[in-house]
Amino acid sequence: MKNKVIGPGHYNNLLDRIANILVEARTKVVREINKAQVLAYWEIGKEIVEFEQKGKARGEYGEHLIERLSKDMTPKFGRGVSPTNLKMMRLFYQAFPIRQTLSDELEPILSWSHYCELLKVEEPLEGTAISQYANIT
Repeated sequence: MKNKVIGPGHYNNLLDRIANILVEARTKVVREINKAQVLAYWEIGKEIVEFEQKGKARGEYGEHLIERLSKDMTPKFGRGVSPTNLKMMRLFYQAFPIRQTLSDELEPILSWSHYCELLKVEEPLEGTAISQYANIT
């Protein structure tokens, strides 16, 4: 059986197609992980707010709760549950209290760090999603 010589043009075309498949797959994986993380952080924020409020319209924001959660969770989950990050999760839920709204906003994927930066804006730009749904006080 005779080995066929693969021309460089055909091989390079194959190499490019395979590389594109891998890049697209990796991009999808990163997006899905990011989306799962953002939704998990929203859920954590919801849990904190509901625990703090205990059925009241407005909660008493005890720093002790955030500090205790962070202290108890950090050994198992690492720095992702720092007091600062837990506060941002709480604020994130307050800014987007309706999960469907958040899910719709995730289509052009924003990372958790992007949401954190948006939450720091004191007066969101008019007409943006954050200005429509954020009720940050």
